[in-house]
Amino acid sequence: MPSSFNQFGHSVPAWKVVGEARHASPEAPRRRRGPRVLVLGAIVAVLSIALTALSSLLFSFGTAGAVAGQPDKLRPGCTWDSSAYYVQNCQVWSTSQNKYVMVQIRASEGSNRGVYLLDGMRAREDRSAWTTDVKAAQVYDRSTDTTLVMPVGGASSFYTDWDAGAGDKNATIKQETFLTDELPAYLAENFGVSPSNNAIIGLSMSAGPAVTLAERHPEQFKVVQAMSGYYQTDNPVGALGVFASQTLVSNYTNGIVNMWGAPGSSRWTENDPSKNVSKLKDNGQVLIISSGNGFLTPGELAKLAPQDQISAIALEMLSAVSTILMQIQAAQSGANVVVLPNYGGHTWENWGRALRDGRDEVTQTLRNTPPVTAKTQVVDAAGGEVAGGTAKATNAALRAADEPSVLPADVPATTESSVAPSGAESATPTESPVSATSTPSETTGADAESTESTPTSTDTSATTTPTTPTTTTTSTSPAR
Repeated sequence: MPSSFNQFGHSVPAWKVVGEARHASPEAPRRRRGPRVLVLGAIVAVLSIALTALSSLLFSFGTAGAVAGQPDKLRPGCTWDSSAYYVQNCQVWSTSQNKYVMVQIRASEGSNRGVYLLDGMRAREDRSAWTTDVKAAQVYDRSTDTTLVMPVGGASSFYTDWDAGAGDKNATIKQETFLTDELPAYLAENFGVSPSNNAIIGLSMSAGPAVTLAERHPEQFKVVQAMSGYYQTDNPVGALGVFASQTLVSNYTNGIVNMWGAPGSSRWTENDPSKNVSKLKDNGQVLIISSGNGFLTPGELAKLAPQDQISAIALEMLSAVSTILMQIQAAQSGANVVVLPNYGGHTWENWGRALRDGRDEVTQTLRNTPPVTAKTQVVDAAGGEVAGGTAKATNAALRAADEPSVLPADVPATTESSVAPSGAESATPTESPVSATSTPSETTGADAESTESTPTSTDTSATTTPTTPTTTTTSTSPAR
């Protein structure tokens, strides 16, 4: 191939020289292009390095944690638990309680679904009984594709926010704040768990609080499973049971007043799951409930000492009575209740069966039922919430739907024609506007009375003046 020499004395193929000469400009000699190319190349190189570094920085911050799944990946600050099944021990900071709380977590295979498992009255401070007495991560195996969340501790706490300190150490207990505000943020960041796609499971002491947490936080929990619980606490017998259990287990002699105030106060009513069970229906949630019959199985008899056998029988019989009452109350409210038949005493053998029997119902509900993303609230003209307003507005809407929206056939024709302008006999009759009643998204509560005055929300195009209270809808961000 013929060659030539460039200005540096190097041999260059002839076609390359011809090509460069063809595009060269006579006014711009080749030797003047060298510095420009070098400057442009340096600028491009510097920009590329800067953009690469910036992208790497942003990528590292944007993907720190926040990845659903990867159960074999140990999260920062966590350690593997001795119970295996990819359970991690993670320290989660609780600002409300000014301390770290250990939470044992098993990550999902890739979904954003979470299942919270609360411990019982004698919860230990070093690990959850769900990893020892019942291998929850084995029951909810990898095929369920859920993240298991097992908070450690909480003995005698009833998993609620206390009004004052507990015990002689005046310990701060803010379990509700931790479970519904602080822990969800940690799970979303490190395990990719959605704050609005969760189930909550409780047993014995934590069964009633699990139902209460679901009733109070429908945006977080779509389904609740309660095992061997005590649900009617806002009465003298229930308050006595709370006092006795807290005193015997944790020596919380002041818990009877420091937890929810004096028995009979509004805080006791707010935290009685049976008195708020209609909220489950209003929120579209599912309640899975079970208890044993108090008759110990051969396995339970073999494992329990004689004194423990007596308490296992007595506690489960009391729970069976409370559970039946709760089933009746839930059915009367119209809530979606799944009753799991069970047997045995107040033992982990009983609760292990219930966990297995309820697993498919819990996971199916999480997959199928959309989270609660909108709530309807009835307010008066001043913007204040109307007590029971949602039920009243719904009753009004139902009655309005039953009434005819057109004039009866026996009304004289002159009634309709009288609203037309004079001299317009040949024109099409003009119908009087009919107010359109908007139906709230929530359904009627069981205790709503049809005899009460019922507010409605009217269309702005109607000639009638809207009555108060009015209905407004507040929506949260859609679930992921």
